[in-house]
Amino acid sequence: MPRLALATGALAALSSTAAAQSIALDEFRPAIDARGYMTVNGSQTLGHGEMSFGLGSLEWGHKLLSNDDDMVSATLVGALGLRLGGVPLQVGVALPFSIIDGAASGQGVGDLALHLKTRLARIGRVGVGAIASVYVPTSATRDPFLGEAATTPQLMGVADAALGRVRFAINAGIRIRRETTFMDMTMASTLPMGVGFAYALAPERVELLGEVFGSVPLGASRGYQSLEALAGIKVYLAKNSYMTIGAGRGLMTEQAGNPDFRGLIGIVFEPKPAQRAAGHVPDERVAYVPPVDKTDDGLGDRDNDGIFDRDDKCPDVMEDYDGVDDTDGCPEDEDTPRDLVIEKDAELVILRPIEFEFDSAVLRPSASPILDAVAKALTDNPEIQLVEVQGHTDEQGPDAYNLDLSNRRAATVRRYLVDSGIAATRLTSKGYGETDPVDPGHTQAAYSINRRVAFIIRQR
Repeated sequence: MPRLALATGALAALSSTAAAQSIALDEFRPAIDARGYMTVNGSQTLGHGEMSFGLGSLEWGHKLLSNDDDMVSATLVGALGLRLGGVPLQVGVALPFSIIDGAASGQGVGDLALHLKTRLARIGRVGVGAIASVYVPTSATRDPFLGEAATTPQLMGVADAALGRVRFAINAGIRIRRETTFMDMTMASTLPMGVGFAYALAPERVELLGEVFGSVPLGASRGYQSLEALAGIKVYLAKNSYMTIGAGRGLMTEQAGNPDFRGLIGIVFEPKPAQRAAGHVPDERVAYVPPVDKTDDGLGDRDNDGIFDRDDKCPDVMEDYDGVDDTDGCPEDEDTPRDLVIEKDAELVILRPIEFEFDSAVLRPSASPILDAVAKALTDNPEIQLVEVQGHTDEQGPDAYNLDLSNRRAATVRRYLVDSGIAATRLTSKGYGETDPVDPGHTQAAYSINRRVAFIIRQR
């Protein structure tokens, strides 16, 4: 077997050529931030001033070179988001520490990787970016399998998209490597590439991952070609901080650089959370306000603000949540969007109802300040890239009618937000009719809760 032949001459080659020739035996390089998968990167950059750091991967490759070689590498990663002249940029660094056990044993520091990432455009749901990298030999006592013999530049193009719970990305580029012959391998420039796929079991909490990555050799390359398949799971610990666990194997096991098995784990932190849509509001204040009861005789409190309708100058709008007694039932002039919208889990939660005309998709005037607050939250939080506007009804009436009404109401809300300056590509709308009730009861109180508009964050 070719890999067995490589191992036969390994020990002799180590002593005679280590100082003159070396190669980066392992093509595995962890994604540089939480927007990526395992090795495949996404196009989105960190926000200005946001940081990312941690253990990009602790990975083990079995039989990368011969029948008994094992390589274990721990790669530290770090990144910082910048915005210069309105251009989103991200600088990053990665440094692997590796141990090889087997015929070609050794240990040391691998090549220092320096990255510059930018997002070039967003076309519909597709993001396009680029990553320029340079790999610098950093080991004072160079092990022949831990890194390149010379500084190696690389340029990668990135395209990614998200459709509901599914997201995927394609990376492709060129790595300009000095031609190196070592034992019976010759390595030259390559075309690195990868395809990544993720499915959210729980949005912004748990994802299933799948990847295929490798490289196409150029020039005089022979005896080495990397091509691997990986599967894993990504658990988001808090916002974009995450832990990844995965496993896979090489697909060209007759070539060096293809492990018979690879296992990996990584933990990366992004300690600065995304800007909040509003200030903290205790859970007990996140309450749905019942819609207007048109049969109210004036002695009720249809906006649920503690003031009888006969004394309420704003009977359809709840007063402030500031704990201060109010006599007219109207919000104070100093009301701000933080009184109307909060971010909770993967949702922009509205603290007052969006009301429509009876049996219609026409918004009532009371909806304007709420939707203006949602628009401001989206403007203030550009990292929220896709929100699904959901329309829901109660179970009264025919199923088909309820589904149509909820679709029309969700579309109306989306249109209002687009007219308010929110990019249409950041919003989708869908009606769910009566299929997703908050309260499964069959009472008027339950119906009033189930008639609602929700804003679900689908992509950051």
